[in-house]
Amino acid sequence: MEVKNDILNYKKLKIIQDNKMFNFCIDSILLARFWKPSNKYKSILDFGTNNAIIPLIISRYTKSKITAVEIQEESCKIAKKNILLNNLEKQIEIVNMDIKKFVLDKNNQYDLIFCNPPFFKVDKESNLNKKSKFLIPARHEVLITLEEIIKSAKIALKNGGKFLMVHLSNRLDEIIILLKQNNFSVKKIQIVYSKEKQESKRVLIEAINDGNDGMKILEPLYIHNDDGTYKKEILEMFGD
Repeated sequence: MEVKNDILNYKKLKIIQDNKMFNFCIDSILLARFWKPSNKYKSILDFGTNNAIIPLIISRYTKSKITAVEIQEESCKIAKKNILLNNLEKQIEIVNMDIKKFVLDKNNQYDLIFCNPPFFKVDKESNLNKKSKFLIPARHEVLITLEEIIKSAKIALKNGGKFLMVHLSNRLDEIIILLKQNNFSVKKIQIVYSKEKQESKRVLIEAINDGNDGMKILEPLYIHNDDGTYKKEILEMFGD
């Protein structure tokens, strides 16, 4: 069933979601707000946009053209509804296509790419048969792998273009290796924790295509206070 809600505390920004499909979570918010907006990013791409939550949020901080690619047809239908609902059809384009195929004729076209990818590798313990057909591609690497995502970003980005991704902390070594193999320079890493004194589950990464060496490890980002409420800095990401 489709439900229409406000997007957190963003004024006049709404989203339609379907409870049988993958709904946005804080990972997408953290990734969208990890970006430091600048007018130099004229062409922006979102890999695996789902319901277009990242393009919707970043549209608050840029007037640049945003293209959002999603392989699942049903997710694309909802994403297109969300663009129309917010009157953003002149700025945001939704493309129903496999990322790997989409980039083949988009060589060196984009200044900035966002990606909140499927986090989990597929193995004998994945139990995919027990999961929704809509959730499987959103959470598991059945249609695209981490390596294929990074290779696709390499193709689509201009020299000096920026790649922003949120992923599992326990795959950080693999991510850095793959980025380096594709001639990305990792510029910023921010480790994300649900609460202080807990193990990290997520990491935010900024990489530059054909960039110079030099990486910054940012201060840790904690999402919740001990009582489960959101930290002040997280609440500030939830609105204009």
